Amino acid sequence: MRDPLTDCSYNKVYKNLKEFSQNGEDFCKQITSILQQRANLEISYAKGLQKLATKLSKTLQSTKKNCLVSAWAWVSEGMKSAADLHQKLGKAIELEAVKPTHQVLSAHEKKRKSLDNEVEKTANLVISNWSHQIKAKKKLMVSTKKHEALFHLVESSKQITTEKEKQKLLNKLKKSTEKLSKEDENYYQKNMASCSARLKWENTLENCFQSNLELEKERIQLLCNNLNQYSQHISVFGQTLTTCHTQIHCAISKIDVENDIQALVEETAVLSTENKSEFLLTDYFDSLSKGLLSTNIQGPRFSPSYQEEDPKNAMSKERQASSIKSKLLRLQKDIEKASRDQEGLERMLKAYSSHSSFSDTESQKSTAALMDENNLKLNLLQANAYKLSSVLAELEQRPQPNHVCSNSIFKWKEKQQTHSSVKISRPFLTKRLENVVSRSSSGGQRIPSSSSTGDIVTIHKKKDEGWWFGSLKGKKGHFPAAYVEELPSTAGATSSQA
Repeated sequence: MRDPLTDCSYNKVYKNLKEFSQNGEDFCKQITSILQQRANLEISYAKGLQKLATKLSKTLQSTKKNCLVSAWAWVSEGMKSAADLHQKLGKAIELEAVKPTHQVLSAHEKKRKSLDNEVEKTANLVISNWSHQIKAKKKLMVSTKKHEALFHLVESSKQITTEKEKQKLLNKLKKSTEKLSKEDENYYQKNMASCSARLKWENTLENCFQSNLELEKERIQLLCNNLNQYSQHISVFGQTLTTCHTQIHCAISKIDVENDIQALVEETAVLSTENKSEFLLTDYFDSLSKGLLSTNIQGPRFSPSYQEEDPKNAMSKERQASSIKSKLLRLQKDIEKASRDQEGLERMLKAYSSHSSFSDTESQKSTAALMDENNLKLNLLQANAYKLSSVLAELEQRPQPNHVCSNSIFKWKEKQQTHSSVKISRPFLTKRLENVVSRSSSGGQRIPSSSSTGDIVTIHKKKDEGWWFGSLKGKKGHFPAAYVEELPSTAGATSSQA
């Protein structure tokens, strides 16, 4: 089965960060190992120097004191002092650098393992839901074929069966229709659940990404502190180490943790052209919608649907169009609700921005996350509606509708089934919520909702998120690109018809 996360930009960003973190951890371990060896050498040298100082002192004690002996006594004291300095340096490296670094690296390893488990758990849920979507679709297709066979049996046996046998077949057809409707609803709900699972995975990635950045910042700061402490201890050795100390101090003065973190984000980022997420679209194979039960002089007549999107199916064009319209109606209701939710969230964010006393940072971030989730849901619903509208336009021999996602919908075959998906532009992992807040606070005005069909909107700027900026009746603002039809450009200006 195809893996929906392999080429995801979020996944690439997280893997790049993990690779960088692993390299940084290896570097930190090597530095710590070298410091431990240096501490061992200092302590060993201190012990040897202390033995020589003691031996020299004993030698001087057995010798008659004179000026020469007094001079050598200062040599012995100097060796003792040097041994004490080396001993303190070795112990300081162990206590102030080696031991804390081991503790931090151990804690980081446990934390990263926990983060990776969270990411893996949500990723498995996305893959599982992807599989469930395909299985539900296959089950729906099998049931549809059985239903169609029963339908044609009823149609063909009207003239050759008794009224009792007819009623029996009609009862079977009714049960089949009810079963089909339940499976269709189940398939639709699995598609919605898959969208929620994908959002949960993206949010988990974002949180784990930020947590890993904090761990990297802590590790870099730890190495910087170790270097500062090392420099301070070395400086007490006097003039012979002045040059080395100056060089180290110069290098320390150039360290900027925040710049290192920013460079890390830029190195692990994925180009915006690759930042698209793929979602399975709802492919319809059945669904006996409301209003498809009609009557004629021969009694009740059921009109089940079969492979509405397949141009080679056995359905009549009238039945096919009727079934598609019922599904478009359901999608349109969800689109209208999502649009209303979007307007409410935008007004809320604008109020937060205008009156800071209304909320805190966490409330704004939570509202912005809900807005991003709702925007993704709206884009997915509009893509499904556009796909079905295109099929309906072809059936009714009308011009194909225009939509910003028309070039982002793809179809492929897998195990004798045709699937379709859409690639939707998504903001970067670390800037997703900030972008939503920025759009709402700085450019939150929208084209008035009182615009009616036939109004001409002048387009000033097109955006990848499915929102365009334009003007209507003297007012400027943002509006959904899916709600207008672009007209041919004239005199250097672009217009669209609402």
